[in-house]
Amino acid sequence: MSMALTNLKPTLPQPMGADLRRDGVIGLWGRIIHRDHEDYEAWLENRDLTIISAALLRLNERQLNRLGMSRATLALDVEALALRAEQDKAMVCDILRIVGEDAPTPSERQTSPAAQAIAAE
Repeated sequence: MSMALTNLKPTLPQPMGADLRRDGVIGLWGRIIHRDHEDYEAWLENRDLTIISAALLRLNERQLNRLGMSRATLALDVEALALRAEQDKAMVCDILRIVGEDAPTPSERQTSPAAQAIAAE
């Protein structure tokens, strides 16, 4: 019996929330409330814009002016920044789609006259 007791290893206490995702309790709450993907994405976007606005509010007026923002219009500036990011993302997706359509497939690259000339050398 003493042998069985010596083989037991004590379990160390785990930090609270170690098994939660990066978002923590707030993210878990958001996933529970908003089971619909679009609703959850909209909730995440609003949460992120609020966090960004709170971080920018810590700056003084001179620092905000260097960023092209003002404390009086900070919420509007952050929304404009988010809109600009979405437009840039859409533009990049369009460019990648156009470039992807024009790019030859691997089989086309091997059968092209240029590829055959390079292989002949």
